[in-house]
Amino acid sequence: MAYFTIEEAEKCLPSVERLLKKAQRLRDRIAWILETNDVVLEVSSDEGFHYFMTEQVRANKEFHRLYHQFYKAIEDLNTLGVMVKDIDDGLIDFPFLFNGHDAFLCWQLGEEKIRYWHDCESGVEGRKLILDIDELMQERDL
Repeated sequence: MAYFTIEEAEKCLPSVERLLKKAQRLRDRIAWILETNDVVLEVSSDEGFHYFMTEQVRANKEFHRLYHQFYKAIEDLNTLGVMVKDIDDGLIDFPFLFNGHDAFLCWQLGEEKIRYWHDCESGVEGRKLILDIDELMQERDL
């Protein structure tokens, strides 16, 4: 497992954000297909059976096309070295070495930069603020 520095993780954020938003859009489109297409369609028309097959094949084809794109986006995120923790909430972990121990830099969609970290056991509930000494010094000078 490769570790990120804070700077490396922040440099990676534009790509992570783009891929995460893509995965969320694809997930929403997949959900829409599943909600709007019954597994079994009953059509009583002259070409009913043909219509049934055409609609189901079309829905299945679109479902699988989107599903493939969704997992490609997730795979691309993994290739960057990040861990997707929650697609819905947009939670991403970056492997990080803290005092010689495995930890994670934690980022959530909508955050401007990496501001949190957590150890392996606590997860997002235990995330802690990263203290930026330069930022603290600037705040004290004001």
